[in-house]
Amino acid sequence: MQEKSARRTAVLVGLLIAPVVLGATVGVGTANAQPWQVGPVYRAEFTGDAGETLCGEAARLEQSSGAITIVPCTFDPAANVWYRVVFNPRAWDFQS
Repeated sequence: MQEKSARRTAVLVGLLIAPVVLGATVGVGTANAQPWQVGPVYRAEFTGDAGETLCGEAARLEQSSGAITIVPCTFDPAANVWYRVVFNPRAWDFQS
């Protein structure tokens, strides 16, 4: 029973760390970075003049639903987008 709990914890930590590492090594340095999702962890992007405002509003809405922001709204000048990385267990499709 304890081994199962340790495995689940390791998987969850891996799911949280992998996107941060990928974002730090690939996402910021890539001019054509795209939104992505790995299980319950995803990167959301907003462009245009209202990008910063929309990013903040979406982050507040997600936090009220129990999501955890891993990387807060950040401007990526290479891609000209505002983005954030979020852990949201409700966004995970358990069917696939």
